[in-house]
Amino acid sequence: MDIWDTACQELLAEVAKAKKSDTLPSENARGFWTEALTAFEHGGNECVAGAGKKDEAQASAGIREVQKGISRLAAAVSMIKSDLEAK
Repeated sequence: MDIWDTACQELLAEVAKAKKSDTLPSENARGFWTEALTAFEHGGNECVAGAGKKDEAQASAGIREVQKGISRLAAAVSMIKSDLEAK
């Protein structure tokens, strides 16, 4: 659980940085990007809260939410790649 806590806290720090950066090379990807950050933030918070309480079920639920964010991020990256190749 300590490893999950540390990893999720690091994820939350990176999400905070990403939210401050408003430069995406593709407007088409913005929705997926926003969904990914939201899932990372919500999942990361659940993971940290669960790990802090040694509540494996809550921490695991947070990690599953983070995994959803990963799929959204993959979609955003794919869309960005396509848009950049089209230029």
